Amino acid sequence: MTTRARQTRRQLLDLVITRLDTIAAGSPDPLSPGEAGHYAAIIRAHRAEADRNAHDRHRVAIARDTATRRLRAAETTIRELERDRDEALRRHP
Repeated sequence: MTTRARQTRRQLLDLVITRLDTIAAGSPDPLSPGEAGHYAAIIRAHRAEADRNAHDRHRVAIARDTATRRLRAAETTIRELERDRDEALRRHP
């Protein structure tokens, strides 16, 4: 999501919060069906984005764990090869 899109999303969420705070404070002006639908769409889009971000974070964590395991395996292999090399050099100087 671009910076501009994030700013727009934040502005829309701020609008929803302000409107709901006004109603909660006792404003006699109720939400119109169109306004309620618009706010619901904003909230659903925000929730969907949060779900996508959570899924992306999960995938990154899996990739990081896989890379860490592979790195450890490679380090172990290198140590074993170095140990074999050092032993071979001791036997046949």
